[in-house]
Amino acid sequence: MFGSKRTRAARMGLLLLVSATLMVLSGCSIDTSEPAQSDLTAPTASAEPTNSTPLVLDAASQDLLDWDWEQVLRESPDAERPVIEIVRFTDSDDWASAMESCMNDLGWPDRATADGGLDHGMIQDAQAGAHALAIYTCNAKYPMDPKYNVPLTDERLSELFDYFTDELQPCLEAEGYDVPESPSRETFIDTYAENGAWHLYENVSTGQSTWNSINAKCPQIPVDFYE
Repeated sequence: MFGSKRTRAARMGLLLLVSATLMVLSGCSIDTSEPAQSDLTAPTASAEPTNSTPLVLDAASQDLLDWDWEQVLRESPDAERPVIEIVRFTDSDDWASAMESCMNDLGWPDRATADGGLDHGMIQDAQAGAHALAIYTCNAKYPMDPKYNVPLTDERLSELFDYFTDELQPCLEAEGYDVPESPSRETFIDTYAENGAWHLYENVSTGQSTWNSINAKCPQIPVDFYE
């Protein structure tokens, strides 16, 4: 039996990391060339559907969905990937509630948490594959808006660094947590997309109630970062 929890911050952290990686690969410019088609969705982003144009994912969102499918294959190696249409895009405030509703409709008791995450509860080992498939299905139906995948420029990463050093680091330290030593601004920008990059929540390990409280007091990213 195992339990797991995907937080909004964790998934947005993946989005930020993917965005930073794209920035490194594209030389800090947005690649406007058409990426390859996937077996699930078209590759370019559309903020709103029209009568004739379905919602589609951008490359970074597709990478996240591919990662979800890899989790399915870890539990069920012979699973066949389904084709799932996007119902709508979600944002940082309603992803968890959309996922809760979707998972409940599929028969799973997952619950949205106060920090914008999703609590899976305790899943029997024998159910792990089916649960992973349900998570994949719901993330395919309700992906986060591609606006969260816009590659982060050096200027935006510098803003994030200011938030980390001026607000998040002092906040976590005031709550009694040890925060890894801050790199220089230049090092932070240069290494943000790499393994071992500065992760201020690295030493925060606690129960669900305290986790919700510390995330509310010390948000992992600025609440208005994408507005």
